[in-house]
Amino acid sequence: MNKSLKLWFATICALVMAQGQASIPTGYYDSCEGKSSQALLKALSEKISSHTNVGYDGLWEVYQKSDVHADGSLWDIYTTKNWGKSFPQCGNYKLIGDCVNREHSLPKSWWGGGKSAQYSDAFHLYPTDGKVNGQRSNYPYGECANGTRLPNNGNVQALGRLGSSTFSGYTGTVFEPDDEYKGDLARSYFYMATCYNGIVSGWTSKDGSNFFAGNSYPVFKTWAINLLLKWTRQDEVSQKELDRNDAIYEFQHNRNPFIDHPELAEHIWGTKQNEPWSSQAVKEPEITHPVNGSEINIGYGSTGVARQYAVTVKGKNLSETVRLSASGAFTVSPTSLSATQVNNGTSVDVTVLGEMEGTAEGTLTIQSGNVVNVVDLTAEIVDGLPVTITNVTSNGFNVNWVNLDEPATDYTVHIKQGTAYVPGYPTKVLSSKETHLAYTLEPQTQYSVQVTTPSMASTVHTITTAEVLPSIMLLFDGSLDFLTEPGVPSEAAEILMDVENVGSDITVSVDAPFELSSDKSAWSRTIVLDAEEDRFYLRVNSAGAGEYSTFITCSAGTYTNDDAEATATVTEAVTFLEDWEQVENPSKTVPCYSSTTFKGSMGRWAVTDGGFGTQGEMNGTWSLRMGKTATSTIAMDEDKTGGIGTVTFDAQKWSASEATPTIEVEYSTDGGMTWDNAGSITLDNEEPENVSVTVNRSGTGRIRLRQSAGKRWLVDNIGISNYSGTGAVMELEYHGWDAFCRNGKLVVESRDNTTEVAVYGMDGLTWVKETIAGGAHEYSVPKGLYVVVSGDHTRRVVVK
Repeated sequence: MNKSLKLWFATICALVMAQGQASIPTGYYDSCEGKSSQALLKALSEKISSHTNVGYDGLWEVYQKSDVHADGSLWDIYTTKNWGKSFPQCGNYKLIGDCVNREHSLPKSWWGGGKSAQYSDAFHLYPTDGKVNGQRSNYPYGECANGTRLPNNGNVQALGRLGSSTFSGYTGTVFEPDDEYKGDLARSYFYMATCYNGIVSGWTSKDGSNFFAGNSYPVFKTWAINLLLKWTRQDEVSQKELDRNDAIYEFQHNRNPFIDHPELAEHIWGTKQNEPWSSQAVKEPEITHPVNGSEINIGYGSTGVARQYAVTVKGKNLSETVRLSASGAFTVSPTSLSATQVNNGTSVDVTVLGEMEGTAEGTLTIQSGNVVNVVDLTAEIVDGLPVTITNVTSNGFNVNWVNLDEPATDYTVHIKQGTAYVPGYPTKVLSSKETHLAYTLEPQTQYSVQVTTPSMASTVHTITTAEVLPSIMLLFDGSLDFLTEPGVPSEAAEILMDVENVGSDITVSVDAPFELSSDKSAWSRTIVLDAEEDRFYLRVNSAGAGEYSTFITCSAGTYTNDDAEATATVTEAVTFLEDWEQVENPSKTVPCYSSTTFKGSMGRWAVTDGGFGTQGEMNGTWSLRMGKTATSTIAMDEDKTGGIGTVTFDAQKWSASEATPTIEVEYSTDGGMTWDNAGSITLDNEEPENVSVTVNRSGTGRIRLRQSAGKRWLVDNIGISNYSGTGAVMELEYHGWDAFCRNGKLVVESRDNTTEVAVYGMDGLTWVKETIAGGAHEYSVPKGLYVVVSGDHTRRVVVK
C-alpha cells in the first residue's frame, strides 16, 4: 500500500516507507528456495494452504488487530469515513458511511458462493463501507478513467469508482479502488491464487470468467496478470500491510508470501519467471520510485509563479550517490542524495516555472551508478489562479486550487446554477486548505464554479454533476438460512426491495431448489417485478436432502446486483422421542430427587431434584418424578442437530394436596451456557396432559424443563421436531400482516386475530378502510399502484 500525495491538483502515488519488518518465522519459506514459475507457485501453495479457518463471524475479532489505525480506529479502504473503534455492522444500509461490511475482495460468487475456507479467509476479506461494497458488487477490479463514484454523505466520500475498463485487454465493467490500496489488493489476489491453487481453476462463475483463466497456472487471464503486476510494482508494501500480515498470522497461522517477499510475483508471473527464487539472493540495486518510464503530472501552476511539489524517491540495495536533474520548465532540489537516504525513502522538491499558458513538459532523471530512471514531468500553466474540479458525483464535487498567498488568507468559492448562487454560496475557505467539498447539489445539473482571492480570480469552470446510479438493495431480517425436509417447502422469507433510479422491470432469479414468488401462490426460479413493487418471497423446495446455496440476482437494464446469498439445509426427518425406556435399571440409576446425569433413549440428560420412582406412575411406563423442592430441572446434556421446532411432552401434577407446579420450557443454542424461555406451562390436573410449545430455532440446540413454582410433577415422552423455516428471523410488527397482488386482485393477509388496514390509490382515493379478521382478504380494484397501511407500516402493491 502507498499513500496518495496530493500535489495540488494531481494525485501522485508516493510510497510510504515501512517502519519495521514483517515477523517471518525462521525457515518459513525454505521449501520454496530455488524454484521459479509454476513450481514456485506450487511450493508456496503447499506451505500456506493449510491454515486455521477463523469463521465468517470470527473476522470481526481479527479486524480489531489487522485493520486498525494507530489510534485503534477501523481502517476502511472504500471511504474516508472515520469509523472509530465501535461501528455499526451491516445489515441494511442506505448511504455511504452507514455501516461496515466484510468485503470479499475476490467475490464469493466467482467460486459459486460455498462457505468453504476461502469464504472467511481474512487475507482477502477487508472491512469496508457497505454501500461502496454494494456498488462494487462482483465486478472485477480494474482501471476506469471515466468511472463514477457514489455520492457523498456529508463530508464522507467514497474511495473508488465503477465504470468501463480503460486498461488494455478488457472492456467490461470494473471497479477501480483508490490508488492507495491497489498494491494491497493485487497481493491479496496473488495470495488467493496460491493458497487455493488446487481449486482456483473452478473460480469462473459470473465475472470470474473474465478475470481467471480456468487453470492452476498461470491462474489469471493475461490482462489481469498485467494489471496486478502493475499495481504491485507501483504500490509497494507498507507498514499497514506488514502489520496486517502479522496480525492475520496470529489467527490463521499462515502468511501472505507476497507481502513478506513481493519479488515472488516476478518469479511466478513477471520478468523473472526463469530465475530461481531465493530469499538470500544478492539483491540488485534499483530505484523503485518513481517508476522508470512513468509520468508525474504535477498539476497546475500560474504564469510567472514558481511552484514546488514534493516527489518521493525510493530505492533498494543502492550503494552509490544518487544524482538528480530536471529539464524543460522544471528544476529539482537537492540534486544529490546519499544511497542510504534513497534506500530509506525520502522526498525532493520539483519546481515548475511557466512563463506562458499551456502544457509545460520536461523530465526528471535519477541515477545511481548504472541504475537510471527517467520520468516524464508535465504541468498545466494557466493565467491567474489555477483551479480544477475533481471527484464529480451525483450530489457534488471537489473544488481544488493552488495557494498563491499566505496560509491564513481567505479565498472565496462561488457556485452558481444559471445566474443564481446555490444555497450556502459564496463561501470563504482558508487558502491553505487548497480544496473544498461541495456536497449538497442536484444530480445531472450544470453548475458554474469560480474561486477568487483578494487579488485575482480563476477562470469560470462549467461542470455537470453525474446521474444518480441505479440501485436495488434487498432488505431482510436476520439471515437467509433455510432448514426443511425433503419434499416439504420451507417457510417463505419476505424480502423487501429498496429501488432507486430504476425505470424498467426488475428480473429476480435464483438457482434450484430455491423458488421465488410475488404472491405466495405461484413459485418459480425467475420472476419479473414492476419497478414500483417493493417485495417478493423466497423459499426452498427440494425433493432430496442436501446443502444448497444461491445468489439472488436482480437485473434491470444493464444494472445487476447479486450481493445477497441464501443457504438451505434439507435433511430427512429425525424422530426425537425420549420415553426413558432405555434407561438401565431406572429407579437405582436415578433414584427420586437425585441431581445427576444419565443416558436416556435419545442421549444424555442432566436432572436436578428428580428421578424414577415406581414404573407405571404415568402412562403405565417409566416417567420422571420431579420437584420435591420446587427447583427441579431436566435438561438435555448434549445437542441435537436439525434445529428445534416444537417441543411436546406428557406431564401431570403429582398430588391434589400439593401446590400447583409451573414449568418453564427453555432452549439453548450455545451448548447449555445460556437459556432462553419459549413458554410457561401450569399443571393443574392429576391426569396426564400433552403439552406443546413452539421454539422454532435453527442449528444445533437442546431443551430444558425448569420448575419455577409449586411442588411435585411427572414428565414423560419428551418429543422434539426439527426446525423448518428460515433462520434468524426477527419478530417484527409488520410481519403480522402482508399485502400483494394475486390473480389480478389486491390481497391483504393478516396473521393476527384482527388488523386495521387502509388501501389508498395514487389518485388520493381511499379504496379500503376496515378491520379485518385473520386470514387472506381479496379486493377487486383497478390496475395500478396502491399503498396499503396498517399502523405505522406501509406496503406498495402493483395490481396488474
